[in-house]
Amino acid sequence: MANRWLGRRITRAGDALSRRAYTLQPARPLAVRALMWAGACVLGALVGAASLAAWHAQRGGAAAGQCASEPVDESQQQTELARTRLALEQESAARAAVQKTADSAAADVARLDAEVRFLRGQSKAQPASRR
Repeated sequence: MANRWLGRRITRAGDALSRRAYTLQPARPLAVRALMWAGACVLGALVGAASLAAWHAQRGGAAAGQCASEPVDESQQQTELARTRLALEQESAARAAVQKTADSAAADVARLDAEVRFLRGQSKAQPASRR
């Protein structure tokens, strides 16, 4: 009988545990977690500083040198400059010729448009005067 009473009591305790609302609780205190994050950050900074020091030591502490420029032949440079100026003058002359042709074509279009309007006006006026 005592055994039966004990089983019922355990069942009630189990029912109470299973019906309770549980929330996750952190396993470590806040201070320990903050110290762990700070330690990870410090460790990362130390690894970065060590790798930077190793890279600097590998280079021998020398500053980054500038690229060596090739020697330039002055006569070749002057020849190239003269050729470029000639090409620019030719391009300017070609553009001026094209602009002159375009202006001439625009004047022809305006003249022909005026003639067409005149002729249309004449053709509309003639049938009215024949009646």
